[in-house]
Amino acid sequence: MPDLIINTSVADAFSWASLSFFFLFVLLCIVSLIKCLHLHVKIQQFRSSHLSYFNGPWITRILLTLISILLSIGEVLRTSLVKRKLFTDLSAQENVCKGYLVFNLGFAEPCILFGFLFLLRASLQQRDSGALSRRWNVKTIRYMLLLCIPALVWISSLVFLVPKLTDQNGNQKLPKSFTRTSLLVGEGGTKEYLCMYPVLVTISLAVIELILICNLGYKGCVVFKEAVNKRLKNRVACIGFWVPSLSLLRLLLLGFSVMPHPGSFWVQLMTFSAFLTILCGISIGILILVFYPVNDALVIEWELGQNGRTITELLPYDDYYSDGASLIGNRSYLDLERNSETSTKQGSISFRTMVGSEGMSDDLPGYIRAGLLSGSPSSSSPSSVSRPMLPLREVPSY
Repeated sequence: MPDLIINTSVADAFSWASLSFFFLFVLLCIVSLIKCLHLHVKIQQFRSSHLSYFNGPWITRILLTLISILLSIGEVLRTSLVKRKLFTDLSAQENVCKGYLVFNLGFAEPCILFGFLFLLRASLQQRDSGALSRRWNVKTIRYMLLLCIPALVWISSLVFLVPKLTDQNGNQKLPKSFTRTSLLVGEGGTKEYLCMYPVLVTISLAVIELILICNLGYKGCVVFKEAVNKRLKNRVACIGFWVPSLSLLRLLLLGFSVMPHPGSFWVQLMTFSAFLTILCGISIGILILVFYPVNDALVIEWELGQNGRTITELLPYDDYYSDGASLIGNRSYLDLERNSETSTKQGSISFRTMVGSEGMSDDLPGYIRAGLLSGSPSSSSPSSVSRPMLPLREVPSY
C-alpha cells in the first residue's frame, strides 16, 4: 500500500490556528486561577469571613481549571505541527496519539462535565446540608475522580487491548476505522503519525457524555427556575444550553471524521472544528462557574469598601457562619422574596433571598448586583446551627 500524503501547509495552518486559540484559552484559565487564589489569600490574610461566603467551592474551581488546561495541552500536542516538532521519533508520535485518547477522551472531558454538574447542583442544596463547605469540596473532588475511573479504564482497553484482538488468520476482528488510533502518512524522511479518532472510542465517549449533558441540562433548567434575577437566569441558560449543544456538535464532528479520506482537508477541518467546540464549551463553563462568581465578589467588596461598609453588615450573621448556606436559600424565604416588591430588582440568589428591600440596591450599580452562581461560607459557627435563617422582615435595612 503506498504511503498516504497530506497537505503539510494546510495541516500547519490548522496547527497554528489551534495554538492561537490554545493561548487565549490558557490565558482565561490563568486569570481565573489568579482571581480564585487572590480571593482565598485575601480571606486568609485579612480574615474576611464575609468574602468566604462567596468562596466556598474554591478548591473545586481550581481543580476544574487545572484539568481544563491539561486537556487543552493534550489537544495541542495531537496537532501535526507540534507533534512533528516535539516528537521526532515515530513511535513517540504514535504513543502521543494513544495518550491523547486515553487522557482527554477517557478522563479530562468526563471529569470537566462532572465538575460543571456538581457546581450547578451545589446551588440547589439546602443550607443545612453542608453544601460548598470544605468537606463538600473534598467529597466533590473525590466523586469527580472516582466517577471518571470507569470511563478511563474502558477507553484505555479500547485503545490498547481491542486492536490486538485477531482472528485465526492473524487479521483484526474489527475494521481498522473502529480501532485505529494513528495513521502513518508522508513519504521518505517526512513521515509522521496522524492521530485518528477510532469509532469505538467515539461511540463510548458519546454514551458517557450524553448521560452527563442530559443531567447538566436538567440541573440547568432547575437552577434557571430558581434564579431570582435576569442576569443570573441568562448565565444559567447559557451554560445549560451551550455546553450540551457544543458537546453534541463535537461528538458529531468526531464521528463523521472517519468518513472522508484520512489526512484530507475535510478530516483536518472537522478535527479542528471539534477542537474549537470543546474549547468554547469549557470556556463558557469556566467563565460562568469560576471567573464571574469570584470577580463579582471582589468587585462587590471593593464597591462596598468605598462606602466604608462590608457585606457582613448586609447579611444575617447566621448565613455567614453556618456550615454551608444554600445559594437558593430556604424555599419559603425565596417564595416570600418573589412575592415582595423587591423581586423586580436585580440581585443575586446569595443576596436577594436574605437581604431586605433596601439592603443593597441603593449602594451598588446594576451590573454589580448580578447574580453570583456559586458561593457559601467556608467556616462554621456552632451557635448558628440551632438558629433558623432570619425572615426577611427581621433583616435590618441600612
